[in-house]
Amino acid sequence: MLAVGAALLLAGCTSTVDGVASPAPVTAPTPGDDPMLEAPAVGTCHDVESAYEPLDVPDVVDCGDRHTAETAAVVDTGLAVDAAYPTQDDLDEGYLGDAYDEVCSYDTVDDYLRAGPGDLLYADYTQVLPTPEQWARGARWVACDVTYGYSSPEPAPGRMAGVMESGDTAAYRACLVGDPVDNDVVPCSEPHWAERISGYPDVPEGTPFPADQAARAVIAEQCRPDAVDHLDGPLPPEVALDITTDDPADWASFPYPTCVLVAAGGGSTTGSFTDS
Repeated sequence: MLAVGAALLLAGCTSTVDGVASPAPVTAPTPGDDPMLEAPAVGTCHDVESAYEPLDVPDVVDCGDRHTAETAAVVDTGLAVDAAYPTQDDLDEGYLGDAYDEVCSYDTVDDYLRAGPGDLLYADYTQVLPTPEQWARGARWVACDVTYGYSSPEPAPGRMAGVMESGDTAAYRACLVGDPVDNDVVPCSEPHWAERISGYPDVPEGTPFPADQAARAVIAEQCRPDAVDHLDGPLPPEVALDITTDDPADWASFPYPTCVLVAAGGGSTTGSFTDS
């Protein structure tokens, strides 16, 4: 995905202005206009406020300053130069074609951060469009920005490009605060009780609700292969397996645990077990 996007990029980028969901200015492009006009280069930083409002075109910002997103790929939509600037209804109806949906995926996020198999990231993605002014001059690209944050964009701790190979990955991994039944996702750089890993134990319907750590540990043993992959080796003595459980009522109708790593001595911790 990124290789394709990079091949279609212009060498440079320019600042943008806040976009609005209204028709582009009447300035008519010519058939010779470049559909990749002022497309952001991979690595361009943006201040994205909401991943769900693509017509609010984000400002380009210096990557050394506060930013919530970085461009990971850009593609040409293939729309004609006389195509009208999209409205939200247009986007909902697929007006920008396959390019709009295919430029972004969670694989794009993993590739941009250079995550390993099974890494669960504190990051998401969103599409970014040209401004109405750029559109009026012929820009027909759509970009994919990787956003920092789990449920909404947050200021990134630093550059996200390739960060999972840096050896200091806690701020970009997903961890949990709360407890096995009621929890929220935070970056692993913040205090947490569990670190998420890729793994889902197989629990038959009718299995009694695991009300304590000892009961959860029996089910969590299924997580060991995923934990070994996550840590790239066996669990050290200070790390233990555990699971999330949802509440007893939900468990009774559909038991759906997820695998996590916890401090063997209990309590909260800060950082990622992968960086130890």
